[in-house]
Amino acid sequence: MRHEGDIRIALSRSELTAVREAVELTPHFEGRVEVRDTLRSAVKARRKAITLEREVAERFARRLAAVDLPTALVKVKLLRAIHDSDRVVAVETASTPGREAA
Repeated sequence: MRHEGDIRIALSRSELTAVREAVELTPHFEGRVEVRDTLRSAVKARRKAITLEREVAERFARRLAAVDLPTALVKVKLLRAIHDSDRVVAVETASTPGREAA
């Protein structure tokens, strides 16, 4: 089941730098420019987290090549955040009266 929303992941400085460089090696996908700009602004502003639209985050996670340990950790964190988002929405849907769990 796919859900809409944003995915937020906390990253260390080394993870941000590594994934910013890795996105340049990542094959083109819809939303690549958004991911690249988000990462660049996070590095420049020294932020510890990034937020991506869910669909863009899924496409990025599928295309991201884990060439080193920090990039691999980012990929795992991204996939985990997407998975956790699915679980939260499923629980909320199941607990809402009058709605069936999917």
